[in-house]
Amino acid sequence: MILTSLFCFFILPAYAKEARCLIEVTPAVKKYAFNVVKPILDSYDKKDELSQLLKVSEILTDPKTGVQTNAIEPSQFIIYDKLETLKLGILYTLNLTSEQKQLLKNWRSRFMQSNPADVFFAPSADDIIKTKAAFGCSHYARSFMAVVKALGLVTNPKDLRYAISTKSDTYNQALIKQDKEMTINGHQFVIVKISDRWIALNTSKAEWVQLPDDFMPESVTPPRNISIRFPSYPEVTFLFRKIGVDINDDCSDNSLIALMNIYRSGDKKNPDFKWDKYTDSEGTLSKGIANDASAGSSSTAVRQRHFMCIAKVETISDLIISYPDFTNQW
Repeated sequence: MILTSLFCFFILPAYAKEARCLIEVTPAVKKYAFNVVKPILDSYDKKDELSQLLKVSEILTDPKTGVQTNAIEPSQFIIYDKLETLKLGILYTLNLTSEQKQLLKNWRSRFMQSNPADVFFAPSADDIIKTKAAFGCSHYARSFMAVVKALGLVTNPKDLRYAISTKSDTYNQALIKQDKEMTINGHQFVIVKISDRWIALNTSKAEWVQLPDDFMPESVTPPRNISIRFPSYPEVTFLFRKIGVDINDDCSDNSLIALMNIYRSGDKKNPDFKWDKYTDSEGTLSKGIANDASAGSSSTAVRQRHFMCIAKVETISDLIISYPDFTNQW
């Protein structure tokens, strides 16, 4: 379904030279945090830490106050990239705003040279907040981390962590086959410690789930893992693959290649399988939504989704799955 091996030719992404933190608090982040987010938080009647953090996520994803007001559909980046190689990209920008036209040009130049799919993973919080062009879970999670740091909403650096996860069903399938090139779907979010309890906060949806009483980020190492299920994805079981060590750790997840290795081993430099096969509480394999189009099991469904121009990507799998199959159509 996906020719991941083609990606391996690209050893270093074009944006690696920048070597910047993806969740850094920059002047642009501070401006947005204090001019947009803080006034809303100050007027919000719920002042407990969880409510305030959820409100930040809600603000970031709001159509008016959020970081996606200039968003371009993910598929448009891929189509534009293909057309621009033929010097025809301008034909695809006629109905876009001037900001969006400039965004396509800049992000293609900065993030899509080594691997076009990296546009999902390379932009930093600063890039996203400056452009207001978020369209995926990594974009929302990074913006959330940077804004929370700017406002000082979490005082202990180890109480807020960036998290990368994978869907249990596709991981199990790849593990059973020992297929290091198989697509493994996933999601990015954050975890936060409140009153000695860890919570997984889905920054794409402003929702949360409580993690087990004995959960500790450091305990999630191969071969041990735990599962997470968010209300927005009730049938999908996510498994941790990488957790930041503190509030300033972005997990270095700025390329498709690194992410696919993280999925397998927890180490972006090691593509081997090191995690145990996941089973649910009844001891059966997690089925997830392997037959759903969003899980990439149906090439026809995925192909139809490409040409419908998906409006928003909620899991980091959407472009990992869609991009190679999409480009086969050109």
